[in-house]
Amino acid sequence: MEDVDELLDEIFDIDIDNLTNFITADDNIRIEAAAGDVVMDKNGGLIAGVIVLILFAYVISVFVVHQIERESSVIGALYALGVKKKELLRHYITLPTIIAFIGGVIGTAIGFSPVGIGTQTADTYNYFSLPEYDLVFPVYLLIYALVLPPVISAIVNILVINKKLSQTALSLIKNEQKAGSYKQVNIKGKSFPHIFRTRQMLREARSAATVVLGMLISLLVVILGLDCYVMCISVKRDNINETRYEYMYYYKYPGKEVPKGGEAAYIETLSTDCMGYTLDVTVIGIDEDNPFFDAKPKKGKNKAVINNSLYERYGYKEGDKVIFTDLTADMDYAFTVTDVVDYSPGFTIFMDIGSMRELFGQDEDYFNVVYSDKELDIEKGRLYSITSKSDIEKSAGVFIDQMQSLIWTLIIAGSVIFCVVMFLMMNVMIDRSSYGISLIKIFGYRPKEIRQLYLNGNFAIIAVGGLICIPAAKLIMNKVYPMFVPNVACTMKLSFPWYIYLIIYVGIIVFYLIVNRLLTGKINKITPAEVLKNRE
Repeated sequence: MEDVDELLDEIFDIDIDNLTNFITADDNIRIEAAAGDVVMDKNGGLIAGVIVLILFAYVISVFVVHQIERESSVIGALYALGVKKKELLRHYITLPTIIAFIGGVIGTAIGFSPVGIGTQTADTYNYFSLPEYDLVFPVYLLIYALVLPPVISAIVNILVINKKLSQTALSLIKNEQKAGSYKQVNIKGKSFPHIFRTRQMLREARSAATVVLGMLISLLVVILGLDCYVMCISVKRDNINETRYEYMYYYKYPGKEVPKGGEAAYIETLSTDCMGYTLDVTVIGIDEDNPFFDAKPKKGKNKAVINNSLYERYGYKEGDKVIFTDLTADMDYAFTVTDVVDYSPGFTIFMDIGSMRELFGQDEDYFNVVYSDKELDIEKGRLYSITSKSDIEKSAGVFIDQMQSLIWTLIIAGSVIFCVVMFLMMNVMIDRSSYGISLIKIFGYRPKEIRQLYLNGNFAIIAVGGLICIPAAKLIMNKVYPMFVPNVACTMKLSFPWYIYLIIYVGIIVFYLIVNRLLTGKINKITPAEVLKNRE
C-alpha cells in the first residue's frame, strides 16, 4: 500500500488522503470498453461463418453428386475394372476440398488486408482514443480461416457422396436411378402443365430443399444485421424520448439544500454479470412525485422498480428476487422487483430515496444528483459533471454509428448467399432436366411453354419457402441475439415493423425473378442434340 501511495504522490502530485476510493484493473469494466465494443462483430462473424461454410460445402456436394450421375457409366466401368470406392471417393472430394482451401486463403488475405480489417476497425479507431495496434495473426483465427473450410467441405462431401458411390457396378453402368417417391404420389388435376410441374418439383426435392435451406441461412445473416439496426435505432430513440430532464448535475460535494428549481436524487452504481461480462447497474433513489421519471418506488430497503432494459435482457418480472454487487465494497444487495418501468438508458433500478439512504448508510437529507428542466446556478467546483439532454442526444447515436459497417456487411452478404445458392441449385435442376428439355423441344414446345414447365414451378418453392423461412429466421435470431451483445447494457427491442417483413419478402421474389431470367438463357441453349448424346 505504501508503494501505491508513493506512486500516486509522485505521478499525480496529489495528497493520497483526498482519495475517496480506487478500484483494481480487474474490477474496472471500462478498461476494456473498446475491446468489448467489437465482441459482437467477432461472435457474429464466427458463428455466421461456420453456418455459411456448412451450407456451401453442401451446395458443392450437390454439384459433385450431379457430376457422379453424369459420369455414372464411367464409374461403373471403373468398378468393373477393379477400382475401389475409396479411390473414387478420394478423387471426388479432392477438388472441392482444394477449392475450399483456396477460398479460405483468399478470404484470409482479404480479411487481414486494409480492405478487410482496416475498414472494419476504422469506426473503433475514430470513436475511441486508441493507439495504432500492430496486426496479429491469432492461431485460432488462422485455423478457423484456413483449416475449417477444407475440413468441413471434406466431411460434408464424404457423407453425401459415399451413398452415391455405394451402388453396384452394373447399376452405375446402366445409369439406373432409384424410383423416387414422387411416382407413388397421386396428383389430381386435368392440367398437364400443373401435373408436370408438380412431378418436376418432387423429382428435384433435394435441390429444392437446398434452396429453402440456403434461404433460411441467408435470412439468418440478413436478420442478424437488421436486428442490429433495429436495436440501435430503438436505443437511440428511447434514450432521447425517455430523458425528460434538461440537465443532470452530479455532485462531488453535495450541500444540505437542493437548488431552487431542481429535483434531488441519490445515485449509486452496482454491477451484474451477463455471460461473463460485468455490467453497471445504476441505482437511482427518487421521491414518489419526481416529475422526470415514471417509476413509483415503494418504501423498503429491499424493494426496487427495474427498467425495461433489465426486463428484456434477464426476464425479471414483478415479485422476482434480483441481486447486484458493489465491487468496491465487495458486497451483494438483494432486491424484490415491485414494478417494471419504461426507461431504456442502461441497466437501472429505482428505489425510494429515503429507503436507499438507509440502505447505503447516508444521512436522511443526503443527495448527490439534481435533475432540472432548466440550467441552474451551481458552483462548478462542487460538481463531478453536468449532463444535458443535448449531450444524451449526441451520444444516443453512437451504437448505430459503430455498427453501421457490420449491418451493411451482414445484409449484403446474406443477400449474395441467397442469390448464389438459388442460382446454383436451379442451374443443377436445369442440367438434370437437359435430356427432357431437348426431347420436348423435338416435340415442338415453344420456349415460353418450356419455361412454364421447368422454371415457373420453382416460384411456388420460393414463395412458400419465403413465407416459412422469414418468421422462422426471425424467431431463431431473436433467441440467440442476446448472445452477441453480452457486453452492452441496453434495451433489447428487436421487433420489426410490418413493412420490413414485406421488404424482405419482396426482395426474395425479385432475386428469384432475376435468377429465373438468367436461367432462361441456359434453357434456350439446350438443343435437341442432347437426345442423341444420351441415346441407348
